[in-house]
Amino acid sequence: MKRHLNEIIQGDTLKVLKTFDSNFIDLGITSPPYNKQEKHKGWLVKNVKYDSYKDVKTEEEYQQEQINVLNEIFRVTKTGGSFFYNHKTRWERGRMIHPMEWLTKTEWTVRQEIVWDRMIAANIRGWRFWQVDERIYWLYKPIKNNKTGKELESKHALLTSIWRFSPVSGKKIHTRRHFLLHCQHG
Repeated sequence: MKRHLNEIIQGDTLKVLKTFDSNFIDLGITSPPYNKQEKHKGWLVKNVKYDSYKDVKTEEEYQQEQINVLNEIFRVTKTGGSFFYNHKTRWERGRMIHPMEWLTKTEWTVRQEIVWDRMIAANIRGWRFWQVDERIYWLYKPIKNNKTGKELESKHALLTSIWRFSPVSGKKIHTRRHFLLHCQHG
């Protein structure tokens, strides 16, 4: 396989990932589309546009797609590697849809759930309190006989599980699925 270094690859995430060797990635980060059915974007995110992706799937199709992509990322991640998966809790017809519904069906070990305080309201309708948070799941590919991974250095262990920073502002075009992979070459 070609070693990708400082390269941006655009395409269908699942197809692109299948071209990567197994155990190739040290660290990955993603924020996929949320299956908001496009009509439920609300006024705060009306400018979100996808290049060639329709964010309209049945919930079952969407969850299976997320499982498939996450399992493929698991395959390409080195043992002991991590992946940070950003997703929000969604509501459909009064039912809460939590990302743990599909995360527990993947091969990953969920090492931690981090609350991302986005410092802005994503939904200001009167049905619930303003939702200013999303979740970032720290997923881990276990080393044999070690489900928890390496212990954090003291300076990192002092950080909290609530991260406070604003999302990228301005008009942005989202690709079908976002992911960033870190590969260490040695």
